Amino acid sequence: MSVTVHLDENESVRLTDEVVETRPPDRIAFAVEGTITMTEDLLGSFAGATLNPVRIDVSGDGSPAVAIDLAAESSLRLETVDVGVETPDADDLSPGLDSLSPGGDDDSETTGSRPGAIAFTVEGAILDVPAETFESLPGAPRTVETLTFAVEGPVRTDGGRDDVLLDFTLLGYGVVVYRNGVVEIGTGGTLTDVGLP
Repeated sequence: MSVTVHLDENESVRLTDEVVETRPPDRIAFAVEGTITMTEDLLGSFAGATLNPVRIDVSGDGSPAVAIDLAAESSLRLETVDVGVETPDADDLSPGLDSLSPGGDDDSETTGSRPGAIAFTVEGAILDVPAETFESLPGAPRTVETLTFAVEGPVRTDGGRDDVLLDFTLLGYGVVVYRNGVVEIGTGGTLTDVGLP
């Protein structure tokens, strides 16, 4: 199973700053800053699973988006992750929040959901981009249009705690972000909460 996040047309994702630069011969550096709003229902649907980035679509310069395969050829490496978490009142949320929950058309399913907002800054690089993909990238300014994750059962890294970039709790769910881009979501103390950086 996979899930695709459309950063360019998602009302619950607001990007305030984004830089995507090519670094010949086979590297793409990026920095993305923004906020994402989600409900407990959405976060809970991934509990106990890992979200492993498998594809990134980069667009720009009026050209069609170029897909970069992270599963077979290229790899994602996160260098800096800074995340802040807030659980505002329902009245403070932006329109479009209901579209995130599986029952967006049924108000009764979202009534008890506790919303959360995440402010984030992420910097990193896509490594080993194939020459033909690198050459077909659109001109600047470039943006990350979509990000696709493979949703799998829990997989622990064997690299130790040094591979963990971020470990926090949101709405009672433990979230761990590893340097290689894997996001792991757990519940009920399965992950250690060390607080926000």
